[in-house]
Amino acid sequence: MGTIPVSVKQLVSRLGVNEDIASFVAALGANLGMPACAGIWPTLLAVLAINIFDIPYSIGQYVFLIVLTLIVSIGTVGVPGTSTVTTTALFTAAGLPVEIIVLLVPISSVVDMMRTATNVTGAATAAVLVAKSEQLLDREVYDQKKSEDGLSGAAAVGESAR
Repeated sequence: MGTIPVSVKQLVSRLGVNEDIASFVAALGANLGMPACAGIWPTLLAVLAINIFDIPYSIGQYVFLIVLTLIVSIGTVGVPGTSTVTTTALFTAAGLPVEIIVLLVPISSVVDMMRTATNVTGAATAAVLVAKSEQLLDREVYDQKKSEDGLSGAAAVGESAR
């Protein structure tokens, strides 16, 4: 949730996304679009548990695990600890040993930064795609190349004026 203002600002100023689309998609992505916390992490832990406990799993069961992950992830919100709750729900629904989650909770807090980055990147990508499909993407801003000093946009223009 804390990334919404920064995401909107960067989408508008650096990527040329229309401000209305940037605000809507960034907020929606922070509430519903959490692929890392609600999708990748629980599925990754489920596959780890399946391999650690040598549980026989068929291709069909893996597909069902992915479907379960999608169902369990609906309504996942951007609050701390959501990935642990989602993982517990997935393990329970799939009949996997929930006990292993306790061992992986310390790792979860370390990995949380990368999950957040993945979630924000996913929402930003969706915002750019929506803006482009609605012809509300400023291609001049989006296609702008960095100047030789590493500055882009207004910073590069301001620097060159000095």
